[in-house]
Amino acid sequence: MNLIKHLLTRHYDPTRYVNQVLDVDNNVLTVYLTNLAGQFAGFQQYRPEVEFKRLNLPNEARYFTYSQRGVNACWGLEVLDRTKEDLYLVEGIFKASALHMLGHNALALLTANPKPMKSWLHTLPYNLIGIGDNDKAGKGMMKIAGQGFQSELDLDEYTLEELQSLLRSKPWVK
Repeated sequence: MNLIKHLLTRHYDPTRYVNQVLDVDNNVLTVYLTNLAGQFAGFQQYRPEVEFKRLNLPNEARYFTYSQRGVNACWGLEVLDRTKEDLYLVEGIFKASALHMLGHNALALLTANPKPMKSWLHTLPYNLIGIGDNDKAGKGMMKIAGQGFQSELDLDEYTLEELQSLLRSKPWVK
């Protein structure tokens, strides 16, 4: 498997990011999680060839996330554009990177319970819009942002054209 080609199929362009390690020999992507000050606060590893999505064994899980206990951390701060008004909050790096591919600001919160991050996120100078999965955690993402919607598909399952069309329709505006 070619790791970079695979990542591009997930709408993740490695040339956009510096806080990552691409291990092409072992097909592992590691992205660094940061706090609002930009300090390293954890990491997530992605192994596309591994069958099991989540295990507590880092080398045997497709996704393995580690962050410091009690520290608010996310992924995507390094590419925020202060000239943009909106900031999308999503659950995973591939959902955020799909939005980045379209030129939007997005942060992956990488937590099942983003509630402790609410006040932290609202200190950012953006209009927050949550895009959640179609589940309980997805509803939480909308509540954290104060507005948003639940997507029927994962954002990286849309073509970029479909995703852009979805965002233009502003489904969070009632």
